[in-house]
Amino acid sequence: MNQTIPEVYGKWSFVAVIATVFAVAGLRPAGSQDPVVDDAAAQQVTGEALPDQQGENAEDEIEDPPYTPKTVSQLQKSLSAIQFKVTQNEETEPAFRNKYWDNKKDGLYRCIICGQALFKSETKFKSGTGWPSFYDPISADRIGVKLDFKLIYPRQEVHCSRCKAHLGHVFGDGPKDKTGKRYCLNSAALRFEETSDEPKSKSKAKTSAAKE
Repeated sequence: MNQTIPEVYGKWSFVAVIATVFAVAGLRPAGSQDPVVDDAAAQQVTGEALPDQQGENAEDEIEDPPYTPKTVSQLQKSLSAIQFKVTQNEETEPAFRNKYWDNKKDGLYRCIICGQALFKSETKFKSGTGWPSFYDPISADRIGVKLDFKLIYPRQEVHCSRCKAHLGHVFGDGPKDKTGKRYCLNSAALRFEETSDEPKSKSKAKTSAAKE
C-alpha cells in the first residue's frame, strides 16, 4: 500500500461523516433485530387484545342465540296477540298489568323476538309508572333509538338493534345519580332469563346424591 497518512485519515473521516448522517436520520441497518411494530400489528401477530380493548370486551361477554328473521305469518303464530302488537305495531301494553313491571329477580332481559340480551336486572329501578324501567342497557349497540311522533309531542322510541322489534321509549327523568335516563319498556317485548344461584349440573349432582 502506497497510501500516505493524510489519505488514510481522509478515508476514515469520510466513513465517520456517513455514519453520522445515518444516525441523525434515524435509519436502521437492514439486519436490525428491533423493528418498530405498531400496536395493531402486534395484536395481529400475538392474537391478544390490547389492555384497553380487553376492558371493552370484558364489559360485554354475554352470549346471544343465533337469529333467523321470521315472516309476519311466523311471528303471528309464535307470539301472543299483545306481543305481536307491541313488537311489530309499536303498541303499548297496559300499565301495572304486565309481566315484569314489579319483577325483582336477578337476571337478563332479552328481546322476545331474537333473544338478544338488552338489559340487566341490576339497572332496573322502581319508576312508579307500571312498566319495567331501566336506567341503562347492557351496551349502546344492543338497542336503537328513533323519534316517535305518534303523540302530540315527539318521543324517543327504543327498539332491538338486531331484529328492530319495538321495546318502548326512553325519557330523561331517570335516576340522577346514574344515567338520568328511564328506558320505559313493555314486558311483552321482553323475555326474562333468571340468574341461577348455582350451575344446573351441580344441582343435578346434589339431587342424585340425596336419592342415593
